[in-house]
Amino acid sequence: MEALETPASVSQRLLWMIKHYRSDFGALNCPVVCRIVGRLDERALQAAVGQLVVRHESLRTTFHGRGARLVQRVHAPRPQPLVWADATAAGESPDAALARELQTPIDPGQWPARASVWRVGPREHLFCLNLHHLVTDAWSTGILLRDLVACYDAACGGASVPTPVGWQMARFAQAQQELLASDQLARYQRYWRRQLEGSQIPRLDALYPAADATGAATAATRSVAAELPAATVAGLRELARREKTTMFTVLLAAFHAQLHRLTGQPDLAVASMFANRSRPEVRDTVGLLAGMVLLRAQVARQRSFTDLVRHVHVAVISAFAYQDLPFHLLPTGLVDTGGGRADDVMFNVMSPLRHDLTGGGARFELVVPTEIGSRFPFELALAPVGEHRVQAVLFRAGGWADPALGQDFLAGYLDVAAAAARRPDMALASPGR
Repeated sequence: MEALETPASVSQRLLWMIKHYRSDFGALNCPVVCRIVGRLDERALQAAVGQLVVRHESLRTTFHGRGARLVQRVHAPRPQPLVWADATAAGESPDAALARELQTPIDPGQWPARASVWRVGPREHLFCLNLHHLVTDAWSTGILLRDLVACYDAACGGASVPTPVGWQMARFAQAQQELLASDQLARYQRYWRRQLEGSQIPRLDALYPAADATGAATAATRSVAAELPAATVAGLRELARREKTTMFTVLLAAFHAQLHRLTGQPDLAVASMFANRSRPEVRDTVGLLAGMVLLRAQVARQRSFTDLVRHVHVAVISAFAYQDLPFHLLPTGLVDTGGGRADDVMFNVMSPLRHDLTGGGARFELVVPTEIGSRFPFELALAPVGEHRVQAVLFRAGGWADPALGQDFLAGYLDVAAAAARRPDMALASPGR
């Protein structure tokens, strides 16, 4: 059976361009990693991975061409090999073996996936389905973990039935092209012009003079991590509930407040990757659907943190409504980038995922690795874990990669969040404080 060839989506074309000017290709891996606790049926796990490849066309899609001519080739299902290893027997820790796997590039022109299992102990294994970012995104991670466990349970003789897939990625790309060729395009463009004209991205190069102002990654991405205290998370959740908004909005408001405090800029636009899954047909689609939007906040005009949350809430809700048009398709010069790029400063919150699933008598615990880094020079990524925990990871590249600078920024963000949780009606800190 010949491969089905279709045009790539906008996000896929943009990522393909990044692939050609970035040297640290490891950042373009987007894995599903989980710890499997309990008796593991190796044949059932192999069968479950095989079913994932059958169910989701993205896992058997390769890419060819360039720019607007980039195409995705969907191949017929084929077995996805599982590489088994006993990391401890080889004198290497499982975490080190995983880090090495995640830093090894995947060639999407050949095949988009690799699957590995490391034996940690008699009843514990570490599993990694490593995917090129061209075929997946953060939302897809939750779908793949859910389907892996359901397929494993079924292979073990259980009663699990995987959720219907809906559209495949190629169908989404076709619908996106139809939208961009329709009359709706002008309406989307008008909104984003009104929303973003006159805004600025944060001028972090003034804070970190050694940073490359062009936003290019001149060194490997580094990260620092911390966890928001439970009391802070509880306070922010209560604020979100009271203001009828989301944790994303509240956490973003804290990011804007921290950036304003450090840079002194009154009007800030930061980039974020939105899932772009407003249509019910794509809620269970595995693929790179996410697109970049800019979220503007006129911080200096807000009297208190609660006022800032309300202000940011409007921007976020509107961005959700108009997220189908990625920022990269808007006219250049709309936002003052100060000579950098619109995505130099990125804010992302992972969708809440079920981190602990059971199937076939084994427990599958999602692992969120930080070794893959980020393809953006400065990114704050937050991952809600259940109701009471939020993990924060700050990725920096180039001159911004100084660990002390990263730790100072992240500590400042946690201070802003903690203060907002205690006293949401407090006045915003003035720049330099």
